[in-house]
Amino acid sequence: MQCRSHVAQLGRLHEQFKAAGAEILVILGHNLEYARRYAENLHLPFPILSDPDRSVYLLYELEKYFLLFQRTASLVIDRDGIVRYLKRTTLPNVWLQESRELFGFVDSLYETQRS
Repeated sequence: MQCRSHVAQLGRLHEQFKAAGAEILVILGHNLEYARRYAENLHLPFPILSDPDRSVYLLYELEKYFLLFQRTASLVIDRDGIVRYLKRTTLPNVWLQESRELFGFVDSLYETQRS
């Protein structure tokens, strides 16, 4: 449920991220149909990608913690494919404050590129 709250919050901030030169992608460890329904239910203005074999989750070390709690992350990858920001957590309530921190990082990165 907290993950949905964070994704919905990113949806509300989408225009600010776009203005800062960023794109938002959300990756779910589910099949394509589940990802499609998720995006439709939240009325998201950005893509939800499906990762049913969880290869992206494994790449960024987002395995389940104690087999119960899904680790999640926010990351920023620049145009050269370099990860500039990565924050992982198993505490879902962190995500409600994370969106603003993430936007602040993206905005500062964009300011650096414009200078």
